[in-house]
Amino acid sequence: MLFRLSRPMDIDPTGQTILDVAAMAASVRDTSGALHAAGVRSGDRLAVYKENHFDCLLLAAAAIRIGAIPVMLSGLLSPDSVRPLLQRVEPKLLVSNRRLLQEKGSDGSALTSFATRTLCLDGGVPDTLALADVLGGADPSPAPRGDDELMMLTHTSGTTGIPKLIMYTPAKLQGQMARLECRHLPPITFRRNDTVAMFLPYVHARSFTWLYSVLTLSPAKVLLMSENDPEVVGPLFRQHRPTVVEALPIDFLQMERLAKDNQGDAFSSVRMFVGNFDAMHWSTIRTFLNASRHRFPVWREGYGQSETGGLGMTVITRFRANKRRDQLPGPRKVGRPMPGFVQLKVVDPETFRPVPNGRPGIVLARTKARCVGYYQESDRWNEKVVGDWWNTGDIGVKTRTGALKLLDREVNYAPGASCLELEDVIVDRLPEEHDVALLPVPGSPPVSVVATPDGRLDRERWRKATDGLPELAEPIVIDFKEMPRTGTGKILREELRRRYLAGADHPGTGQWT
Repeated sequence: MLFRLSRPMDIDPTGQTILDVAAMAASVRDTSGALHAAGVRSGDRLAVYKENHFDCLLLAAAAIRIGAIPVMLSGLLSPDSVRPLLQRVEPKLLVSNRRLLQEKGSDGSALTSFATRTLCLDGGVPDTLALADVLGGADPSPAPRGDDELMMLTHTSGTTGIPKLIMYTPAKLQGQMARLECRHLPPITFRRNDTVAMFLPYVHARSFTWLYSVLTLSPAKVLLMSENDPEVVGPLFRQHRPTVVEALPIDFLQMERLAKDNQGDAFSSVRMFVGNFDAMHWSTIRTFLNASRHRFPVWREGYGQSETGGLGMTVITRFRANKRRDQLPGPRKVGRPMPGFVQLKVVDPETFRPVPNGRPGIVLARTKARCVGYYQESDRWNEKVVGDWWNTGDIGVKTRTGALKLLDREVNYAPGASCLELEDVIVDRLPEEHDVALLPVPGSPPVSVVATPDGRLDRERWRKATDGLPELAEPIVIDFKEMPRTGTGKILREELRRRYLAGADHPGTGQWT
């Protein structure tokens, strides 16, 4: 099995772009030696805040190998979000790069002030270690964490404010979350002859469980992508012909034009597309399934949370995606719970008693993979724990067959409507490279924030896109690049509210966000 990188790793001065498992293991050993030379010891916290690439995973593995606790922070987090997280964990070492270290917070403070020492991977920042200063040291002895000891921290998406830090132990991450990923379930898992292309925030727990599945199921080739630029993706995909592509919604959105370029055939060999982290618009699903020349391509959509791992899954065929064009969709179906792993129920948000099938309520999940807490925020964790059940903060309905349909996050839910459903319909009717976020307001029509390629909106197109839908307020039009997003590409609706709806209440309580 070979791993091909879209660019060299920041921790590798040799500039390799092809790795096998032995080379990857050697890189982890070398990096653990470098971290040890930088002063990191067993039990210390190590913050990784750098440009997104596969080496984020190897940095975490190197830290865990010597008993340190990696704190994985997306390089897309704003400086003002990163600083309180660093204050919370007090890292012995911060690993970053020049661009991020040179950004100042609103208070003017430098990131280096929040860690005992800082390692700048590409150098050029005063009072920091350079990679050359610490590479080449002795290989320290492994010091693995116990099954129930804290092994790693990653953060939530932060759609409603400063992200929370989730506590993972080996028993939860490796013993439960990864165990489900490693099942051989054809045709929805990897085959030995697959070429797998992966676009991920490599600081996220999902990337760790994904790597376990790759090493277990052993596809022939893995393309590790650190960017979604069609100018980079197109040539690489035409050369290596992926058969499985997993990416974030924002990645698929950026590559949509490439999927419509029939001359390039970049996605012609794909048998399975995998979407995670957030709902994908039907127009995008349809575009990619139609770009494949496989006889029976599928789109695998996962439902889960960072705190729980996977909770449900649904598979969409090309026939279903194209048929959806001619229908007004109902609430988004996210599938059924994983048999033997997960249980889901829908309850009244006030009494927490189960509601009948078809009636909206809060979605609760029970899974052995549930993590052990939020770092130094036990009160926020306990608000979401209901005995053995976890409050997802989602509003959904269960069908008679046991499938779950999502309506909205509880904080944004207005009874009688589903903003997620309306967004699906509107984006499907608008031209490509348009995105929409609906902000419900109690007692008033939802406010539409429409992101377009040039910050302008054809009003006749908008009228046709919203024809037959419930009343909406006059749209607010912004440039696509101005749509605020999290490190995983989710729209920051709270930031949109702050910008355009100052003082407007939420329809929900927001108690479980």
